[in-house]
Amino acid sequence: MLFDNYEKIKYTIGNKEVTISDIFRNISFKDVELSNAFYDYYIEDGETPELVSIKIYGTSSYSWLILLVNSIADRKNDWFESQEHFTRKRDLNYGGDAFYFSALPDLTVGDIMIKATGVSGNNATGVTANIYRHIADFDPMLRKVRGIEGTGVFAANDNVVFARKQSNGLVDPITFDNQAETPVETDYTNILFIEPYIESVQYFYTSSNVVLNPYRAGTTGYNVDTNTTYTDATPGITGNNFARTILYKYGICGGVGYAGANKFEIGTDLFNKYTDKQKIKVLRPEYLSSVVTLIKTAIDSDEVGKTFKILI
Repeated sequence: MLFDNYEKIKYTIGNKEVTISDIFRNISFKDVELSNAFYDYYIEDGETPELVSIKIYGTSSYSWLILLVNSIADRKNDWFESQEHFTRKRDLNYGGDAFYFSALPDLTVGDIMIKATGVSGNNATGVTANIYRHIADFDPMLRKVRGIEGTGVFAANDNVVFARKQSNGLVDPITFDNQAETPVETDYTNILFIEPYIESVQYFYTSSNVVLNPYRAGTTGYNVDTNTTYTDATPGITGNNFARTILYKYGICGGVGYAGANKFEIGTDLFNKYTDKQKIKVLRPEYLSSVVTLIKTAIDSDEVGKTFKILI
C-alpha cells in the first residue's frame, strides 16, 4: 500500500508510544480529467481496488495508486460497492414508509406514531396501541415522516397521535397547532398520503429542471408560508392556504404530480450517487513505472502536500 512507502514517526497516544506513517507528506493528482495519461474505467459489480489493479497492471500491488488518483481516502464509503451491498444498505437506512401530513409537531427520532380510534374537538379520545410506527426520520419542509417497524396497517385519512416516551417511562402525546383558518392546539392530525419511503419525494421540479418550493400554489402561483397549517379545502380570505400547494395536492391526489410539478425520489438520488462512483480514472500502464518513481521521490522529500499534474 502507499503508506508503506512513507517514513515512520513516533507518536504518543495517552501513555502509549506508537509508530505510524508520516502522512503529512501527503500527495495528490491534479487535473486528472484533462490528461491523456489517464482513461475512464467502469468498476464491475463487486470489484475491489486490488482486482482492478490486477486487471490493469497485472498485480494487486498498485491498488493504492488507483485510490490515490481518484482521491479515495475511505474505500469503505467512497469505493463503488456491489449491487447486493448497496441494496442491503439502502433497505436498512431507507426502508419503511413515508407518511405525509398537513402539519407536524416538533418531532425527534424515536417518537411514536399511533393510530387514533376516535377524536372529539381538538383531541383524540383514544388510540389503537397495536397500530403504530417508530419514527426513524422526518422532514418538516415536506411534512413527511419515515415510519419503521411497529405493527398494524395505516391508511390515508387515518387520524394519528404522535407520542414521546418520558423519563418516567410513560408515553405522552405531543401537542401542536393544526386547524383550519385559526390554528389551535391539538394532539392529532390525519394522514394525507402513504408511499414507500424509498419512492418518496426529495423535491419537486419542473420540466425545465427548476426545483420548486413544495409550498408553492402551482408552478406559477405564489408561495405559502412554511409555518402555515391551514388545511381546509376552501381558500381563506388571504389566499394563504396549504390546501392549494403542490405538496398538499400531491398527497390528496395519491402521489400524482400537480400543476407541472414532477417528483424527484429519494431512491433516484441514492441510485445516482451510487452509480456516480462506478466511473474512475486509471493511469495508463505505459506510464506506471515513471509515475511510481516520481511518487516515491516526492515521499522521500521533506515537502508537505505534493501535487502532481501530468500533462500528456
